[in-house]
Amino acid sequence: MPLFRKDPFGHAWVLISPERGLEASDFGSVTVKERTSPLSPNEEDPWREILALRPSAAEAGGPDWRVRVVEHPASLVQDRPAAFAGEAPFQFAVSRGFQEIVVEHPNAHECLETMPREHLVDVLRIYRDRLALLARKDGIRHVQVSRSIGRAAGALYDHPHAQILAVPVLNRWLEEELTVARDHHEATGCCLFCQVLDSELTDRERLITHNDSFAAIAPYAAKRPFETWILPRRHPGSFTAEPGNLLPALAEILQSVLRGMNTALNHPPYNLVLHTLPSGDEAFHWHIEILPRLTYQSGFDWGSGFYVNPTPPEDAARFLREALALEEVGQ
Repeated sequence: MPLFRKDPFGHAWVLISPERGLEASDFGSVTVKERTSPLSPNEEDPWREILALRPSAAEAGGPDWRVRVVEHPASLVQDRPAAFAGEAPFQFAVSRGFQEIVVEHPNAHECLETMPREHLVDVLRIYRDRLALLARKDGIRHVQVSRSIGRAAGALYDHPHAQILAVPVLNRWLEEELTVARDHHEATGCCLFCQVLDSELTDRERLITHNDSFAAIAPYAAKRPFETWILPRRHPGSFTAEPGNLLPALAEILQSVLRGMNTALNHPPYNLVLHTLPSGDEAFHWHIEILPRLTYQSGFDWGSGFYVNPTPPEDAARFLREALALEEVGQ
């Protein structure tokens, strides 16, 4: 059985999963054969469906769906009772949780940036509703949506999809953000995310695009070239409480950013992660992080503990703004 083990020297929890084993794709020196996607609609459906959006007259479980959620076929966590054990420094927990796949469109060639806007709104609504439901499960402390596009980004299937994860242990990146944000809030009474966003909207040097409800920025200390954050201009701590009437504005800015990246960077592989809390916190501010995979982490990066980014975020923001302008001219 896979187990979460707490790192005695830090905040991280490591999922030890010998059942998963090593695959050829885990080794950079091995050429991996092209994989075909089993996610497209078909009559011999191998998936255990959790929910789907279908025309009202469509048969439940049939191939006529628009968006669907299925169980992950190789889930690293299972719906089982939570159990923490061990004593410091050797603490562990059973791998409890939920891991799901959101198949975002029946057409394997339809991506977030190309699908109709109203379809993307439905996808975002499913993200929100699944996170909200799983966040209410007993003992869940971390929920997330993640997307991997391209083999270099670790995509399991070519068919565009997202993964939803809910587990009873904290994510170290969220824990770090939350700790810093709470310290800032305690010291100043202000939200750190709101303060940064207000500054970026005023200075505009790292602002990529914005609308009335959301803004996309190149973060001041971007870890990777062309790293982009999308933040709500309000102050919500959790995506699970995002009102439905704002999802079209989120769909608009998400499509704009992805199209700009495709134009500027020739359709790069990328990872997208939604950073949110299961429920709100006055110091936190949910956001989306998009990380193009344009460089590899070197031995210096690993050894020094520093991220080395060869592209200043100011240059990246300017380049993406220019790409978005070209997109608007071409439409």
